[in-house]
Amino acid sequence: MENLHLPIRVDKREKGKIIQRIEELEGVELEFTDLDVGDYVLPNGVVIERKSAADMVLSVVDKSLWENAAKLKANYRQVIYIVEGDLYEPRFYQQALDIHRALAHLTIALGISVLPSPDADNSGMLIYLTGLNAQIEPDPVDREAESDNRRKVAEFILSGLPGVAADEARDLLRHVGSVRDVINADAGTLAQTDVLDPERAERIESVVTYGSRKS
Repeated sequence: MENLHLPIRVDKREKGKIIQRIEELEGVELEFTDLDVGDYVLPNGVVIERKSAADMVLSVVDKSLWENAAKLKANYRQVIYIVEGDLYEPRFYQQALDIHRALAHLTIALGISVLPSPDADNSGMLIYLTGLNAQIEPDPVDREAESDNRRKVAEFILSGLPGVAADEARDLLRHVGSVRDVINADAGTLAQTDVLDPERAERIESVVTYGSRKS
């Protein structure tokens, strides 16, 4: 393939055999950076989160998988999990049904793909081939659908704030901007939107700033 060029942004925590494998492949250009979410950012808004099977199962057990998935969906057009190892090996007292439910929800409800991989070498090839396919521009209709889906995920995140109903989450996005803007807003700004009363606005500010400074 002539003039092959595949830029990939990589979280700095990714090291070892998988990086060595990807660097061997034709046309790859890696840029190491601090990513807020995800491990590999491919062209056209595609992101890959790489997890060991043990970490994936643990995230199902402690329910952290859903927050992570929501953040990924809010920031990228297409989300892919690569899971290395056997998801069904007994560990953490999980039931196979729990894994089935999690995979089904990721795939159908959130539109997230989960790709199995036996080891880092195969994960590297999956990332590479996925990146080559990601360079093909998506259909404009698909882009519109993704935009709508990202809005729904953003509303879902904000509806997790204390005292915020689903319709109020939608109104907050419209008045304030992005999820990040809402989280960073102080109580006065939130109350000025007429979506929240001052009491709820102050409660939200106290929750999102908890631990950032001594009271």
